[in-house]
Amino acid sequence: MHNPWVPLLTLSLAATCATAQEFKFSGFGTLAATQSSEKKADFISNFAQPNGPGFTRSPDFGVDSRLGGQVDLKMGEQFSAVVQAVAEHRYDNHYLPYLNMALVKWEFSPGFSFRLGRLPYSAYLISDYQKVGYATPWVRPPVEVYQFNPLTSVDGVDFGWRHSFGDLALAGQFAYGKTTVKLAPSALAVAAGPNPPDAEFKGEGFTSVSLAAFYGHSTFRAFHGQMKGTYNDAGFDGPSGPFTFLRYSGPVPTHLPPPYPPFVPNPAYNPGLADQYQIKKDKVVYDSVAFQYDPGNWFFMIEETKKSGDEDMLLHFTAGYATLGLRLGNWTPYATAGWKHTTSPLTSPNPVIQAVLAQVDHAQSSVSAGLRWDFATNLALKAQYDRVKNATGSFGALTNAQPGFKTGESYNLSTIALEFVF
Repeated sequence: MHNPWVPLLTLSLAATCATAQEFKFSGFGTLAATQSSEKKADFISNFAQPNGPGFTRSPDFGVDSRLGGQVDLKMGEQFSAVVQAVAEHRYDNHYLPYLNMALVKWEFSPGFSFRLGRLPYSAYLISDYQKVGYATPWVRPPVEVYQFNPLTSVDGVDFGWRHSFGDLALAGQFAYGKTTVKLAPSALAVAAGPNPPDAEFKGEGFTSVSLAAFYGHSTFRAFHGQMKGTYNDAGFDGPSGPFTFLRYSGPVPTHLPPPYPPFVPNPAYNPGLADQYQIKKDKVVYDSVAFQYDPGNWFFMIEETKKSGDEDMLLHFTAGYATLGLRLGNWTPYATAGWKHTTSPLTSPNPVIQAVLAQVDHAQSSVSAGLRWDFATNLALKAQYDRVKNATGSFGALTNAQPGFKTGESYNLSTIALEFVF
């Protein structure tokens, strides 16, 4: 698919590279093994993954493992560029690297900047380094917040500013662009036939405003973003999908010779309901707030997000987590509690919509305990145990459910991860 940002970005990066005065290459990676006690479904750490530990394999080495490289270029005092490529388990069961960031930055005045290209999706406390596991305390960012929104980048522009008022520093950002993310096909698409096409979410007219405040050991962040979202999936949108059925008034028996039998209407016919639930250029809104306190020998992080908008199939929810950790020399024990609550109605008198709702609820809660050991320079070993409880009727962070799987149940995850940077 042609992307109009690519030629402009390529030319800008080429010009920056040609005159770069400083060049820096760095890399990061995670090698992790995860085991799940749930054997009739797979745990996934984000919706772009088609499978993971559980039914397909256990232990699994792909759900949290990745390798990334980053190039930083600087040209004079005003211009710089960043390119980051990441290889990880993706929607098509491959690990081919993709561009997670590719941007040019112009600091046109002290405290003011303009960026163009593939930018970080700045909704989170750790947006700028979300893929760098070594820079985070956990084995994986809490899935209640970070799994259910698979967006990590935006193709577009942003304007940023930063100013200090004594001990208080404020930073703001306004971004505009679009985003596309490939996803694994839904369970409905897989059930409809072999080799279903990949699903896709497209966000057009993306706009966001974010604000950060830094005071002493404290960091505050707030984000508001919205876009016109479109979700394409053969299971929901195809000829045998629920939305096609809602738009079909009933059978017309023209294959029979006249006189025709009486017309039998489709009892579930409701095109207005299809418009309400099918995601085709509907307004999607995402808000988040976060706080971090880190005096050095311990830290506390809390983040809460809210998803709303005009569509109803991507169920509206609130989600969050809180993490507390201690730094005891090279050892960092930590504990996390996570939650995700669905705020959309989960029942419908229309049987087709009721069947859709039964597929898309992912509410859950979890408690986690972990230990990080920084045993060498730029190397850390982490171990984490998660106890996860899916809400009643919910699949939580599970996919690829098999016959006999029960929603609303609890399961355990055990993970060991080697994190490194270079």
